[in-house]
Amino acid sequence: MKSFCYFLIAIVSALSFQTGNSQTINSPWTTSFGPNAINNPLREQEAGLDRFKTWNLNAAGFRLSAGRLIKNKITFEAVASLNSLEENYPTEETLNLEYSYISLDGMFKYQLTNGLSILDPYATIGGGYTWLDTIGAGTINAGIGTNIWIGTSFGFNVQSTYKHAFETYGLKHWQHSLGIIFRFGGKDTDNDGINDDKDACPELFGTFETNGCPDTDKDGVIDTEDLCPNNFGPTNMRGCPDSDGDGTPDKYDKCPEVKGEINDDGCPVFDTDKDGVIDSRDKCPQQPGPPQNAGCPTQQQVQQKNITQRQQQIERNNAIKQQVTNDLKTHAQSIAFNNGKATLTSSDITVLNNIAKIMLSQPNMKFHITGHTDNTGSNETNLSLSEKRASKAKTYLISKGVIANSLTSQGYGEDNPIADNSTADGRLKNRRIEIYIVN
Repeated sequence: MKSFCYFLIAIVSALSFQTGNSQTINSPWTTSFGPNAINNPLREQEAGLDRFKTWNLNAAGFRLSAGRLIKNKITFEAVASLNSLEENYPTEETLNLEYSYISLDGMFKYQLTNGLSILDPYATIGGGYTWLDTIGAGTINAGIGTNIWIGTSFGFNVQSTYKHAFETYGLKHWQHSLGIIFRFGGKDTDNDGINDDKDACPELFGTFETNGCPDTDKDGVIDTEDLCPNNFGPTNMRGCPDSDGDGTPDKYDKCPEVKGEINDDGCPVFDTDKDGVIDSRDKCPQQPGPPQNAGCPTQQQVQQKNITQRQQQIERNNAIKQQVTNDLKTHAQSIAFNNGKATLTSSDITVLNNIAKIMLSQPNMKFHITGHTDNTGSNETNLSLSEKRASKAKTYLISKGVIANSLTSQGYGEDNPIADNSTADGRLKNRRIEIYIVN
């Protein structure tokens, strides 16, 4: 049995030193070596299930393995182990007796990382054959472990594996191991886990997804081909973001938040003046004009527009003037003077306040106030009285803020009556003021 054990060790050792980093595509081979301990061993056919010691560690024992990466993160590993077990309650015949423990296992390991970090955990499953002294049995194995890498090729390995034997004479037990591990298999100048002969950028640290080339923003476009290496963007945008999804990368999009046309620098097509020429090609985007004049109005159009605008302004001014004239006439008719008097009553003051507001709203207008009387009294008396009435109104309006040089006044005596002086009502209406716009 010991001869077979040494032969087994020789085979595993030979496998471990074939061509010499967890495994990565760059370093597909590993070999590890170190002590192992057998924990809670039991064999069901024994009279007492606690025949063997709970922990068994032989100073001369070891665990030796050689592994090869066969697919991304999956490794096949051949393992040979040597140890010995001692009885819990030895008799005189079995005192100082050790039972040799030999196992040969084939294991599949699944790495939980890409093998480039310090901690490299994994899960393992497989099977093998275990001999206890001269009795052997097949086992199903499962375990967990981790590699602790000190450099790119050297580290430590810790692993715990449960081995289950289905035969009653087989040994069920835990095997715990601690050792050193090496990985090897090729040259990797930039230490990114990809062999130089398969690395598109052998001197620049990269990723598996980009064939070993750097991709700073992790968008799948390598930095040398990425127009925006620091901003995540789709491949069809050469690695640049396109916020509005209009096909123009934000880097070149003058309207990055609004969808537009590629030929218009990513901006939407606008035709502000509705002349059929889009703004980006319109030399006069605020003024309609024919395409043959680059969207600008022709001289004839400009002249016609000026004429139209002037006519519209005249019409607006006339409408305002007519409205103001009507309002002033209505208010002025409410002012009634007593016979032979130019005194303003409280009701007259209220009317003049309203007239002042109208005048102040039209600072560019000039006004003429005329005073009138009935035919009672002489012409000279009436002319003087009418001038006083017009002047009284003018003075009050100036006191309310109306600009003095926008007002003129004049009395016309008993001339220009608007009603019949032969009646009291007619004479009352003739004692009045009138206001005209004079510009």
